[in-house]
This record gives sequence, structure tokens and C-alpha cells, in this order.
Amino acid sequence: MEQQDIIETAPTIEEPKPIISIVGRPNVGKSTLYNRLTRSRDAIVDDRPGVTRDRMVGVGRVGNSPYWIVDTGGIESDDEEIHSLMKDQVDQALQDSDAVIFIVDGRDGATPVDFDIADQLRRNTGITVYLCINKAEGLEKGMIAADFYQLGLDEPTVISGKNGDGVNRLMNRVLKETEGKREAERNEDYEIPAGVAKLAIVGRPNVGKSTLVNTLVGEERVVVFDMPGTTRDSIHVPFKVGDKEYVLIDTAGMRKKSRIDDRVERFSVMKTLRAVELAQVVAIVIDARDGIVDQDNRLINLVFSSGRSLMILVNKWDGMSKYDREQVRAQIDRKFSHMGNIPIDFISAKYNKGVDVIMPHVDKLYESAMTDMGTGRINRILQEAEEKRNPPMVGNHRIKIKFGHQGGMNPPHVIIHGNQLDKLPQTYQRYLSNTFEKAFDMLGTKVRLSFKTSENPYEPPEKPSRKSKDKVKYRGGGRRKN
Repeated sequence: MEQQDIIETAPTIEEPKPIISIVGRPNVGKSTLYNRLTRSRDAIVDDRPGVTRDRMVGVGRVGNSPYWIVDTGGIESDDEEIHSLMKDQVDQALQDSDAVIFIVDGRDGATPVDFDIADQLRRNTGITVYLCINKAEGLEKGMIAADFYQLGLDEPTVISGKNGDGVNRLMNRVLKETEGKREAERNEDYEIPAGVAKLAIVGRPNVGKSTLVNTLVGEERVVVFDMPGTTRDSIHVPFKVGDKEYVLIDTAGMRKKSRIDDRVERFSVMKTLRAVELAQVVAIVIDARDGIVDQDNRLINLVFSSGRSLMILVNKWDGMSKYDREQVRAQIDRKFSHMGNIPIDFISAKYNKGVDVIMPHVDKLYESAMTDMGTGRINRILQEAEEKRNPPMVGNHRIKIKFGHQGGMNPPHVIIHGNQLDKLPQTYQRYLSNTFEKAFDMLGTKVRLSFKTSENPYEPPEKPSRKSKDKVKYRGGGRRKN
């Protein structure tokens, strides 16, 4: 393996991704835009208004940096209630997001509901709002934009969520301005000292998160009430175990979907995202008596997308029969065995059983998330991995790995340079990621890989056209000789 031109770079800690929410009245194309930004088909797209009822959250992949994108969905209700529900929806999006995209329908023009939402958004001074005119395909942009200046917001951006026109331009602007604002806020905020592990405790409502916080801290720091959804905001709880400092982040739970009457809980997923992004270690609390439900799986996928180190705590283990415990263990093995070395602990937060293993696991998870891998060792591991299992051939040439170096922490990030790495199969990428995790004895942590392909020095240069040859040959002027 070649190791020339290795640049020693200090690994950086990955910054939390901004949260960007899409708001607007029903059937203006919020889900279509969400699917395009996430490059997925997760959100249901239908011509009928109000089809999207639950919060859709995904990683944005269109733009110059990653972000969380939240589709707030349509609201299905009668005319008397829609204005009240829309107001609550927009209020919560403004509270919990770094930026808001207000999407309107260019074919319908400005409607009374659009004016109501715009009036609500204009009163906000903390979050930047981007007016986005959708369904503009085939229309003259200046004509359809003129109708929306009366909303009193900034310069509108005309797009087509269906065809993608203008979407890249919109997101690059949103991300550039959002990052500048977040940088200014970071300079003003108090920073938790380096080396202090931040643990986010997340899960559905009423699984025992606040009880667990109180048990770990040893005092009643978080209000506990036997009703789902007591905790409305993320709460930071600094505490010590021996001489070691930690910060616990307790969050509002993720409520079961299709509950529209509790409007505040509709947005708890964004608070959960915020807590996950602020942490290095995430503990997902599961109710043993409910088993593993869809919301648990969705939350685990969100944590994996964020790259945070993960542990699973199966709570309310006390009082269960031997048969029920065996059933829960079998379900967990079936669903999570493919995830590798994620620690899974069975506890009772209420009776302080099994809780003593949590903090040692947090220490190990934090250490894994903040691993300083070192360029020399990264390249030795790459060389050994390549010797054990060669990269595949592409045509007549084998994919070649030249060298690698660390690009960041939390999660650990390795940048690998070589030839034709854009053709490296997912199976080989997983093999390399697993090799790094084993070599550094990581727990509950996935190594993120990036690949940079070098230009092939043996590929013949592109031949200039005859027209360009003539221009070069007779650049000095004068007549061309026959």
C-alpha cells in the first residue's frame, strides 16, 4: 500500500446537524419536497390533503452539508379547527428548528391560510423563515412570485419539488445562512468542559426515562408523574460518579403516532433529535412489558443516522415471569443481533436493579466515540484488511486503496484515498468499517467512512477538437497557410 502524501490532520468533533422544518397548509407539496431532500420515498405523497399525519424525520442529502429535515405533515380537521391546529404546528416548528421552510402552492396563489401563517411567521425574530413557492413547473417564475410578495416575507424562492428545479439552490442558501447563525450562537454559549461525557436518554413516553435520570443522579432532579409525556423539553442534569463528571440529557418522549389531540407531543421528536445531536452517548429506553414496537425501531434508526454511540436499556424488567422474560430476550436477539456490539442491559429504574452497569458502559461508549485513531495505525489496519481480503476488480483493474487518515470524532470518521473508490461495493465498505471497530475495541459505535478517488494517471487525456487545435496553433494571428 502506498503511503506517500499523507497529511497529518487533527480529527475534528462532528458538529450537530441543524434541524430544518417544512411548514405550510395541506397539499402544497411538503412531503414531495421532503422525499426529494432525503432522496427517499418515506413520506406518503397523495393528492388528497392531510394524508401525512405523523412527523417524518430524515437526514437531508441535498445541499452542501448534512441536516435533519422534518416534514410537519398535513392537518386533517374541520374548518373550525384548522386555524388553531395550524397555529400550534407553526409555533412548535419555530421553537424547535434552526430554520423553517414555508412552502406555498404557486398554482393556487396566496390563500387566506397562507396569509395567517405568514402573519405568524413575521412575528418571529429568532428563526429565519424561507418562503418557497412550489409547483412552478411550466410557469413563468416572475408572474407566480409576484402574488406572494404581499405575504410580507423575504424574497421567495421558486421551485418544483416534483422535478427538483431550484431545490439545490434553496438548500445551499438555507444551510449557508443557518451555519453562520449557529456559529455566532456557539461563540456566546457556555461550553461543557472537554472530556465530560454527555448522555442523552431517549425513548417513547412513559418508559421510565425520568425515573432512570433520578436513579442515576440519586435525587429528584426531574419531575416524575405516572402519565405519558410529562417531560416537555430537554433537561440538562450535570452530576458526578466518584470524581468523574457527566451530563445527562432527559428528553420529551416520542409519542405513539396518530394522536393529534395532544399538539405539543406531535413535535417531541424534534426535541429528541436535538438531545441526540448534543450527546456523545445515547441510551434508548425500552419498556420490557411492551416489547419492541415500531417507534423503538424508528428511534434506533435515527440514532444510527446521527452516528452517536448507542446502548439499549430494557426497563421495567422487575415482576415479569420467566416465560415473558425469555420472550423479550428472543425478540431483542432477533431484531438487534445484526447490529453487532451494542450493549443491551436489562434494568429496573424504579427499584435500582441492574443500573450499576450503565455508567461503565457510558465510559466505554464515550471513549469509543472520541477515539483518536492516529494516521499510522489507520494505514496499518487498512493494509492488513487489504491483505486478508482484496478489494474487487472493476473491469481489468483492481480498486486500489492508497492511504487513509482520521477526519473526525463523534462519530469516528476515516477518510480513505485511492483509485476507483467510488465503485467500492457496500459489502467491502462494511468490512472496512467493522475492521476498524474491532481493531480499536469500540463498543456500540459505528466508524463512518468517506472515500476520495484520485485521478487515474494512466487514463489518456481528452483529445481537443480540431477547432480548438486550430485556435491554439494560430493564436498569434496572421493567415493560416495551406
